[in-house]
Amino acid sequence: MKRSDYRTENSNPMIIALDGKSWEEILPLVERLRPTGCILKVNDLLFGQGIERLLPELSTYGRVMADLKCHDIPKTVENTCKRLRICPPWAVTVHASGGAEMVKAAQKGLGHCETKILAITVLTSIDQETCEEIYRRRPFGQVKHLAKIALDAGADGFVCSPEEAPHLRKIFPEATIVTPGVRSAGKDTHDQRRVATPREAIKYADHFVMGRQVLEASDPEAEVFRILGDELKIDAFCL
Repeated sequence: MKRSDYRTENSNPMIIALDGKSWEEILPLVERLRPTGCILKVNDLLFGQGIERLLPELSTYGRVMADLKCHDIPKTVENTCKRLRICPPWAVTVHASGGAEMVKAAQKGLGHCETKILAITVLTSIDQETCEEIYRRRPFGQVKHLAKIALDAGADGFVCSPEEAPHLRKIFPEATIVTPGVRSAGKDTHDQRRVATPREAIKYADHFVMGRQVLEASDPEAEVFRILGDELKIDAFCL
């Protein structure tokens, strides 16, 4: 089975969230999405199917973001990331709130793999009031604080909402920034609080995450091409 060509993959900033679905449900979806070059984000499925089985299979369809959200003692995170060596994904996520030593442990576990380490900062489901209740900071201040901890420890980038991305791009110009909570104008925001359109997100982020809007479309492949071509005007996807 052939993946999308190198140019298409490198031109596509979209990450598709495949969370909450069984392997049997995902298979026809990733087959449909294979020509688009999207990055495939998996979370709970890695635990249900097993890293050693899922990563090699899913990687035949495209780049994979192993959204493990590692948050444990350093040795446990190191051991978890070691398991990714069997078929290194495009990226793995770790919680920045786990601290610098945990981020370094993820690096150690990955060894010489080229997998990016992306730090989770403040979840986009958390609004300002909740953020202040938990962290005693507003979202931007806490995201900046966590991003700096992770980047200083060797992370390649971080995940933040589209609201924080413009300011953080100025502070951390070399970081890989991924923004979830992205919907086309007029689409349901579901459980996300700090959201943006694809055009707004890509101004400052390297990649953005989409889920239900694509997966629940009557033609997921066509919806991806519509967003990338019609909304974002990316040359590789303009007909």
